[in-house]
Amino acid sequence: MYGRLSVENGRIAAILPADGPSDYTLPPGSSIAPGLIDVHTNGAGEFLFNRDQGNAVAVAAAEYARMGATGFVASVMTAPFESMLHAASDIVDAAHDLEEDTPRGARCLGIHFEGPFLNPKFRRVHRSDWLLPASAERAKEMVDACKGACLLVTMAPEVEGVAQALRVFLEHGVVCSAGHTSARYGDGMLAIGLGFRSLTHAFNGMPPLDHRDPSILAAFIQDRRTLVQVIGDGYHVSPVMVDILYRTLGDRIVLATDNMPPADSGYHIEGGVMRSDDGTIAGSALRIDQAVRNYMSYAEISFAQAIVAATHAPAKLIKHEHEMGRIAPGMRADLSIWDEDYAIVGTMVAGQGVYGIHVGRPTAA
Repeated sequence: MYGRLSVENGRIAAILPADGPSDYTLPPGSSIAPGLIDVHTNGAGEFLFNRDQGNAVAVAAAEYARMGATGFVASVMTAPFESMLHAASDIVDAAHDLEEDTPRGARCLGIHFEGPFLNPKFRRVHRSDWLLPASAERAKEMVDACKGACLLVTMAPEVEGVAQALRVFLEHGVVCSAGHTSARYGDGMLAIGLGFRSLTHAFNGMPPLDHRDPSILAAFIQDRRTLVQVIGDGYHVSPVMVDILYRTLGDRIVLATDNMPPADSGYHIEGGVMRSDDGTIAGSALRIDQAVRNYMSYAEISFAQAIVAATHAPAKLIKHEHEMGRIAPGMRADLSIWDEDYAIVGTMVAGQGVYGIHVGRPTAA
């Protein structure tokens, strides 16, 4: 589709015919898409949300803008419980302070708690001595620490007290995602019935998709009310399995990076992923724009098909689909600009250039 976008007060006012004046002219062969959204990232650069807390927000905002991302959800991993609450509060405050100024990068949209209500058998790098039974009281403390910005919680549905915690999270609009779980198909269907609507990093931190005794992944594939997150680096999930997931799920796939900056001397990048010294995968070294390019290649789909998994699908997952993730009148003017080789050449947040676009207050793009 060819055209121009009219932007007023940070939102898309209209989609105009291609012919006409523009404040910013795209390079030949380039395309405008919605801004990318990463719903699972542990930090950026060398800054980790758990460790560097609010200081990591500004770094991530700048890093993600260079990737064509206009929003990210900061993940707080399992740690001592009070530390998790403090990190979440500090991140939310830092995100609010950045919002007070003219946009300088991607926005921190809120918090994702990955833990501490996880199954020890599938904890991966989450320390077992920091894992806790769930409870309504702990859930409320997590919600309160985020000051209205708790968007997503990853829990194992089978952990003690999860049903009580789930009710609190759902009452406050928090999306509950199953992950780091031993659950099989039947348990997954029960979890979806209780209100789980997302699956964290498909295939990872869960039993394999066995043909006789299928894992929780089968339940989330089957139930169309759910969205399935996939780390699209080609290592966490092989390219052929990403293709099969696409053929099965279509627009219900959410591309996420689970990006893990070097946490300390006990971690290193090996084989395209971040690993602890014992070889356990701790996260990825993936950029969200690279995830889109990988997805196009693995599933042999067009850019227009692939971009949905990093824009509209994640926006839907965190219940922001009426604000972002699509190009339509009334939506936030959060935009990514790609060249003909699908590299990022510009990023706009609320209609203002935060990377590669030097337009103060554009009226069209």
